[in-house]
Amino acid sequence: MSPARRTDGLDGLRALAALAVLSFHVWLYRDNRPHLLADRSALDHTLLQMNLGLICFFVLSGFLLYRAFARAALTGGPAVDARRYAVRRAARIVPAYYVCLAGCLVLFALVGYDPITPSAGQLPVFALFAQNYSGATLMQLNPVTWTLSVEAAFYVVLPLIGLLVLWLARGGARAQALVLVGFIALTILWRALELRHGWGAIADKTLPAYLGHFALGMLAALWVEHRRLGERPPLSAARTALLAGTGTALVIALATWHETTLDLFGARDIAANLPAAVGFALIVAAVAGGAGRSVSWLSARPLVFVGVISYGVYLWHLPLLLVAREAGLLPHDLAPRMLTVLALALGAAWLSWVIVERPAMRWAARRPGRTARVAAGPSAQPAAERA
Repeated sequence: MSPARRTDGLDGLRALAALAVLSFHVWLYRDNRPHLLADRSALDHTLLQMNLGLICFFVLSGFLLYRAFARAALTGGPAVDARRYAVRRAARIVPAYYVCLAGCLVLFALVGYDPITPSAGQLPVFALFAQNYSGATLMQLNPVTWTLSVEAAFYVVLPLIGLLVLWLARGGARAQALVLVGFIALTILWRALELRHGWGAIADKTLPAYLGHFALGMLAALWVEHRRLGERPPLSAARTALLAGTGTALVIALATWHETTLDLFGARDIAANLPAAVGFALIVAAVAGGAGRSVSWLSARPLVFVGVISYGVYLWHLPLLLVAREAGLLPHDLAPRMLTVLALALGAAWLSWVIVERPAMRWAARRPGRTARVAAGPSAQPAAERA
């Protein structure tokens, strides 16, 4: 599989994650959905677990953004250009995010929807991606943006992690992997302390609670870069299928576990969706380092298109769902309701991509700094820019 096809495959995976989260919210925001576990059908169980798509996003971010840092540590080369990295990250997420926040305020005002509308004095908190750190702003305005608050914290910390592995593990893949495994252990410890002391929703939606999920994507990036620098060929079709199949099985197993009453002394809460993150990391590794039909289908043009505009789909689908529901425009039945929200979200996402995101990315690409190859890496650059 060529580098371009691998990039397309990652876009396809991103599309599936965005569509999964959209499906979860369409199911969730219905008055007639079953609330009790015993009352749910197989479809209800499936749609509820579609929220694991957000875990896929965390893993993808860790994979795409860490590749350049992994390469720098493996080769002992210069550190990643932090200034260029910061400019590209800001250009990628901030303009579209601000436009969406403003759009939410306008749309909510037009239909008179105010249950999650913050006060004017609280808006700077959202502008700084700090809404997760206050009970008054958590899950307000656009609830899905709590994940962007976590992502933004990861973006800030990542260059420091890059310097840490450059210092501790220069030239050594195993030492670098141990550092990343340490971040996974940190998340498990954080979750255990959170459960024991009842820290609540704010602690549950901060970076330490998800750093391990990012780190699993980073481990996949380390594996891919180590193989690339060693000029290893792509995995065979059979090994790729085994890797992708194992990852898929892990995700399905965790989703199934969530839909049971089996907790194993709090292990489910402490695990914190990490088994699903392991599964997604294996799938990402299969797409980026393998070949064959088990992953090539992710490069289908419709999936790639949705993947390219997936940030807009993620930002806009829930506010549009809430506004359409408040205005009485959504069908009652689930299937037409899903299609209506999907059409609205794709339209808004395409406009966001054309008018806001792509111009901002092109502006950032023209900024002075070290070459794009140092900042993002030759094979990872296009996908990393869209992460």
